[in-house]
Amino acid sequence: MKKQRLDAYLAHAGHGSRQEVKKFIKKGRVTIDGIVCKNAKQMVTDEVIMVDGQLCELPPESIDAIIYKPLGYACSHDPREAPLVDELLPVEWAGAGVQMAGRLDRQTSGLLVLSTNGQRIHQLIHPKKKIPKRYQIEYMGKLHAKAIQKCADGLHLENEQDPCLPAELTIHDDKHATMIIYEGRYHQVRRMIAAVGGEVVSLHRDKIGNLELPEQMEPGDIAGFGDEETWEVLLQSDK
Repeated sequence: MKKQRLDAYLAHAGHGSRQEVKKFIKKGRVTIDGIVCKNAKQMVTDEVIMVDGQLCELPPESIDAIIYKPLGYACSHDPREAPLVDELLPVEWAGAGVQMAGRLDRQTSGLLVLSTNGQRIHQLIHPKKKIPKRYQIEYMGKLHAKAIQKCADGLHLENEQDPCLPAELTIHDDKHATMIIYEGRYHQVRRMIAAVGGEVVSLHRDKIGNLELPEQMEPGDIAGFGDEETWEVLLQSDK
């Protein structure tokens, strides 16, 4: 690792902005190889750096992972909207620039893809790629007799200029259904179910592309991956 200033190192490691870390460096909260350092300009490389007695490590150069988003968490970086999915990520990822693909609203659980590779994120979310996303739905109300066909034809939602891309609705019983969509409009699945006579009670995404949320994962769990084969699976648009 190249030499860099202590304040830059700590900011990159996710401990705050340069100005924020300068303040706690001055307070003597940082040690380098066991010795308190109050000099933000101190150059560091591979020394053992600790903040409040906790080892400080730089984030990985690249991150590719999936997370099981629990209910109640927002896919936002605004602390005013806490609790945030960001709070579930390892502390050492804070300065890595992790992006989310396929955001979910606070009341929807399930599969999110995380990456520091912006190009990969763009490929996953761009409508032209038509990456399928599968949702498990619990609903109330009575769906229209032609609900399946209406979704397949491309629903025209209220206040939307263009109709939705054709979607695949499978009705399991009078409370449960599965829907596969190929875009990511605002509250799209909820609005589509409402347009065909129902109201979503619970919503869970369990698949993006050909990548399914592993059964053994629990809400809040994170699983890393980084191989090209996994990304190829993700980007396949066949069911």
